[in-house]
Formats: sequence, structure tokens, C-alpha cells
Amino acid sequence: MTENEVHPWKAYIPPNSKTLIVGTFPPTKRNWSYDFFYPNKQNLFWTVISAINKSALEYFSGEEAVNERIGILENLKLGVTDMGLEINRLNGNSLDENLSPIEYMDILKILNEHPTINKLIFTSSSGPASAARWFVNYLKTRNILHRFASGPKPLRSILQLEHRSVELVVLYSPSRRAANRISLEKLIEMYEHEIRGTV
Repeated sequence: MTENEVHPWKAYIPPNSKTLIVGTFPPTKRNWSYDFFYPNKQNLFWTVISAINKSALEYFSGEEAVNERIGILENLKLGVTDMGLEINRLNGNSLDENLSPIEYMDILKILNEHPTINKLIFTSSSGPASAARWFVNYLKTRNILHRFASGPKPLRSILQLEHRSVELVVLYSPSRRAANRISLEKLIEMYEHEIRGTV
């Protein structure tokens, strides 16, 4: 059984953000603890980002959790969005391989509206259902051909736009399933290097 879902949130981008984190699509709603990006407590994203912010998370549900996470993004001048605007989900499953994109988030429009952003960080690259792969497919719909090199992460490339260039970086996923490929300490170190380098 499959069902179509539209992304529940607009990109959250604090003023003067330099970096935009790009994921795939939120998990199925039964796995949400709050109404904001990365709402599944099993995902390590907010553990990583709060460590970079040098602050311990205090709230894990409800509006307090949302406000706490927004405060962290604002402090780091860090934006967050996903590649999927509308997707087809197989069997109510949150794994990326069970998601098929119907319409992509318009990342070029976001970049045009936020000229201070000079880096995109993609939270996954493995297989056809990943933030990086969806981004490449999205660019094709805009008649832009791009590919990421293979090899150990971080993977880097440059997207040359009309008036600026944007650095593209693919890091390890903060999902629990990816935790067997990299330690939490290394994950924090990798994300901090990319985020702090542009704060």
C-alpha cells in the first residue's frame, strides 16, 4: 500500500544563514515527537547539532522542543530543509528506500531567496533514495547536469550559479541505521567542521 504525502514544513532559514542542511523527507507521523524537522528522537541529527552548539537538549516533545531547536539553528546561522516536496510512501515506512519523490523542493529558488547561503550539506547519498541523489535528479529538471564523485565522505563539489558558486558537501546520515558506519563522535566532528567553517 502506498500513499502520497506533502512536506509539512517550509524550509527554516534564519537571517544571514551561510549553510543549509538538506535531508530527504520527514518520517511517518506516528514517529514524530514534535512538529519540526527531524522529529524522530531515534535520529541523531539534533544530538549532533546541539553538540556543535555546545548546548544540551532539554526538551524532546511539543512546542518547547521546536522552540529549542529553532534557537539552535538561529545561533548557528544554519538553515534546514528537505529534497522531497511531495512523495509516495510505501507501507507507511520511514526508510528512504520506501520513498519515491513526486515533486522536489525548489532548492534553486531557496538559494535565490537567501543569497548568503554558500554551502549545502546533504545528509545522505547511499542508493537512489537519498538527499544527494534527489538533488542531482532535481537539477536535471532544471537542465543542470551534476554528479558527485564516489569515495569516502565528505564528498565535495561546486554548483556554479549565475551570480555565485555554492559548495556542495555530502556527509554521513545522522540516522541510527547509519551509526554502525561512523561513531557519534566522528559524526559530530564531521558536521562541526562543515558548519563551524562557515559560521
